[in-house]
Amino acid sequence: MIEYEEDWLILLLFRWTGSVYLRASIWSLPGVVLAVLITQSGSFHPTLRDDTGILDLNSGLVWSASTAVLVGMATFRAKMGYSRFWEGTGLLHQMKGEWFDTISNCITFSISARSKKKDGVDKFRHTIVRLMSLCHASALEEISGLEAELDTIDTCGLDYGTLRHLKECVEVHGFNKVEVLLHMIQSVITNANDSGLLAVPPP
Repeated sequence: MIEYEEDWLILLLFRWTGSVYLRASIWSLPGVVLAVLITQSGSFHPTLRDDTGILDLNSGLVWSASTAVLVGMATFRAKMGYSRFWEGTGLLHQMKGEWFDTISNCITFSISARSKKKDGVDKFRHTIVRLMSLCHASALEEISGLEAELDTIDTCGLDYGTLRHLKECVEVHGFNKVEVLLHMIQSVITNANDSGLLAVPPP
């Protein structure tokens, strides 16, 4: 993925990496060559323009054709940008809904074990909610590209070992923070199932 910085608009428009100028020049080069040949055709074939009917084209017709092409291109690009925006928005809401359903199901499945293992169930619930809150905030920060950290649900409530492991995976080993958090959530759910905190039969 190409990361764009909007500090300098001129540098953003004329950058080489991710620019469309090279690809656009390949498509426009044949038109430029044809225009030069038609312009210089009078020197080696004086009657070429009359024979081909090029001089019959008035300025209004050329202007209408150029305007139609530009309007079509602008409409297509705007439609594609609008479609991609709403696709990304829909995926963000889908991510939020699926992660919320996952944590909600885990908390619901631990209701039956709370009467016998109250401390274990409470620890499991507090841990998984904090991890998912941190995971969701980290995903939004990664997508937005902002340096500011979003608010989470009491990250300091996690133990020192968990926070240290997360920091080492990201800063030392270079792992993706969201992927590490998802792996930790899966590990917490698996351990809770083995210890009998999720006393719900499989479907």
